[in-house]
Amino acid sequence: MADLNDPARLAELHGAMLRTEADALLDACVARAAKLARAPIAFVSLVIRHIQLLRAHHGLPLELAVSCATSRSNSFCQLVVRDDVPLVVEDALRDQRVPKDLVESYGIRAYAGVPVRVRGYAIGSLCALDVVPRRFEPRVIHGLEELALDVAVRLSALVERDAPLGSADVQERLVRVEQATRALERALLALAPVIAAVQGATGTRPAPPVVHAASAMHATPANLRAAVGCWRDMGPVADELRDEAEAVASSAQTETTVRIAADARALAQSLAEIGPLVRLAEGVLDGTLGESAAAKGRALVLRGALEAHEAASAAVRQIRAGVERARAATGGATGGAAAP
Repeated sequence: MADLNDPARLAELHGAMLRTEADALLDACVARAAKLARAPIAFVSLVIRHIQLLRAHHGLPLELAVSCATSRSNSFCQLVVRDDVPLVVEDALRDQRVPKDLVESYGIRAYAGVPVRVRGYAIGSLCALDVVPRRFEPRVIHGLEELALDVAVRLSALVERDAPLGSADVQERLVRVEQATRALERALLALAPVIAAVQGATGTRPAPPVVHAASAMHATPANLRAAVGCWRDMGPVADELRDEAEAVASSAQTETTVRIAADARALAQSLAEIGPLVRLAEGVLDGTLGESAAAKGRALVLRGALEAHEAASAAVRQIRAGVERARAATGGATGGAAAP
């Protein structure tokens, strides 16, 4: 039985793998999976810390297609990754192994999922789902396993395509890491009040005192639009930070630089896990989703977004502290001179 929070497994989930724009090859794989299983729904899930990211999908309800995620704890795919074997559920109402949230919210009754493995780690699942109880023949499971190999190859190719090229002085890279970290820290502070307002509206738990102090921020359309734009701007910055941090760790392998790179990967993952909540807000703003559908989706991803925001905020603090240590160790200046 695998540890879902194994750092080595989570380290494989990074870069373009965690983006949500459509990919023709992944889309073709899930369409073939749905046809093979004669099921109305199929998707590729990536099981991260707090959510399962739906990297490619076919036949999803609109709010799930917009958010591209559900909570990890609500998912069937977590069991596929945890056990690293196929999972077949013939009637989810009667199967005690699986969470019941998706059954109750979307009527999911049958499921067949197989592991997607990258470098030996189960990072997610390729699965087919149905809204009626049913069996899945062995040939379907075998076919899904073959498609999962194609999915793994494509996900690895997406990451390799975006790998950083060339080299630069370690000190220059550390300066860029620090600048990107400061920019992300400011953006996370800007997002906090809007996330808290959504949290308060759904009655999940009281917002932290530091957020109450920013009472001028409310979840108005203007502020939600600003938050959506802020989050979208954060993605490229986080990718650049991760690439620079990994290049530093490759050039000067010390305990500090390796830790910086690990924190940068964790930060990029956390931002990806905030994304479902932001995409739901965007769906309401542009009229794609009604409020009731958005609320249904929020219930599945809000807690994960809150925890991811806290984790991202902690990661930027750790990266900044690590950069100061690394720059001092390599003879560079420390302090705030690197950032505007």
